[in-house]
Amino acid sequence: MSCVSVEEIQEEFADLDIEVTEDDVLLKLQEYCDQYNIDANKISCEYFSFNTKTGAGRSPTLDLLEQFERDNLKHMKGASRRPLDPIEGVDNLPDPVEDLTPKKLKSAVSKRNLTPDTINNKKFVSAVGSPSLHSLQNSPSLGGEPGSLQQPGAKYADRKNKGEVVLHHNLDESNTDEWWAAGNTNSDAKIEIEKVGNTLTGPYRYMFDSLRERAAVLDEIICKNTDLLTTRLDLQDIVDIRSTQVEPQLAVGRICCDSEGRLNSNSVTLQASMDTSAGAVLPLDLSKLDSFSLFPGQIVGVECTNPNGSRIQVTKLYTEPAPALAPAPAKDQDIQMMVSCGPYTTQESDSHQPLLDMLTCIQEAQPNVAVFIGPFVDSKNSALDNIAEPYQQHYENMVKQIYAVLETTRTQVMIVPSQRDLHEHAVYPQPASSINADLFEGKLHFLPDPAVVNVNGISLGITSSDILFHLGKEEINFPPRSGDRFSRLASHLLSQRSFYPLYPPNLDQNLDMEHLEVNGSLAHSPHLMITPSDLQYFVREMPESSTFVNPGRITKGFGPGTYMKLSLKSEEGKVSVKAQVKRI
Repeated sequence: MSCVSVEEIQEEFADLDIEVTEDDVLLKLQEYCDQYNIDANKISCEYFSFNTKTGAGRSPTLDLLEQFERDNLKHMKGASRRPLDPIEGVDNLPDPVEDLTPKKLKSAVSKRNLTPDTINNKKFVSAVGSPSLHSLQNSPSLGGEPGSLQQPGAKYADRKNKGEVVLHHNLDESNTDEWWAAGNTNSDAKIEIEKVGNTLTGPYRYMFDSLRERAAVLDEIICKNTDLLTTRLDLQDIVDIRSTQVEPQLAVGRICCDSEGRLNSNSVTLQASMDTSAGAVLPLDLSKLDSFSLFPGQIVGVECTNPNGSRIQVTKLYTEPAPALAPAPAKDQDIQMMVSCGPYTTQESDSHQPLLDMLTCIQEAQPNVAVFIGPFVDSKNSALDNIAEPYQQHYENMVKQIYAVLETTRTQVMIVPSQRDLHEHAVYPQPASSINADLFEGKLHFLPDPAVVNVNGISLGITSSDILFHLGKEEINFPPRSGDRFSRLASHLLSQRSFYPLYPPNLDQNLDMEHLEVNGSLAHSPHLMITPSDLQYFVREMPESSTFVNPGRITKGFGPGTYMKLSLKSEEGKVSVKAQVKRI
């Protein structure tokens, strides 16, 4: 009997917004899992990579799977089989918990929340890419009625069900826009947008840090989190992990992997700070823990023993809670917002029609704020290789289109770049677009990535980096299927107080560590965190903390995608969020 069920395969593909419904296709994928000794997570990622390289843009079929096997799986043949770790065995998989997704339409497909622990080569992450790739091309979005789903391979111009609501949060199941009209009464409200905290303010000289400087920054991050943990736990002494001890004591360090492969329960190590342990690295024994969620780069505290001085036996695991929620504005108000994420052109096309369609939606809805998140000039779009004008000029023409359509509306516009933008600096943190904002008379606000801004006192955190996807591919979680995966991934950003806590980063994510420590940190939990992702669109309210939203992407390969409408209501010192995800 196969160790991987077709249900697991179907759900892993669904997390990447790729629907697989044909039984023969699912059985063939299950056969590949057995033949090449891979799990459902790995095969979905490999197909994700295959879609990117071939531009197939479709859900898997038997014909496509033959090519997929030749291109992506043959090199795995002959890989030695390795039994699953005891705590990762299929016999220990609990039943899935009730889905914690905000209320969706009744036909929405439920998702499994599993991050497998089997070892994978990190090179597949590079093939997958970041922050978004066209492996989702033309895959039907989940959430509508079965008969209303976009057919695989459908072109953008042939799309159906424009404006269909596929997810709603804190709203009833009605598809009417009464909630939007009710909040649209404050049309004369003045909107003030202000960068706050340590948000990057301008260009900088990046990628010149030495290995010694990078190591110093990584060590300083451990020290800062050590101070937070010891203060909260009211402890003074941190143990030197090199010393032998038989009584439980607290150690603090960074989670690392002991090999080139993906993290698993047998490869977890802890790197301590220079102050406490001279930067020593020792393996962790997690067998006594009832649950854990770990990823490379995570700073944790462990109550542990070290009987022989060579391996840390963990009895308790500590992570910092989310930082305090940003103060709510004293004034009661209702701010309407629309959020979209690129690419704003379909694959192999330089047409701006998706952008124009989004602008039409904004013009009709008249929100207070519209957020456009890159990529705008997408490095993954081969059609842009042949345009006559410079990439910067092409981008400026898109910005002028935005301004021309929205100039006479009440809507204030925020524009956030992406590392996939051909005209921008491919570094994170990424400076705001090098364009003269004065030309747009205060209508357009160009932000860096990441950014924390106040909109009339309501705090927003925004990043175009697909950190949730990157974390999802590196994280290990036990027990499997426990909790809600999207909420867990989002919580890591808050507990680590960083927009990008993963280290080493995704191979396509260019980090400047010195600036990330300063300009990518989270001193407070924003009321709203906008984190676009190739994962399925979602809304998650973290307890007593931020609300995370993923609007999806406005295009997916050759086909259409989704955008989000939001209402941020400040009342009696609290901020509440209502949301809809709609098809473009």
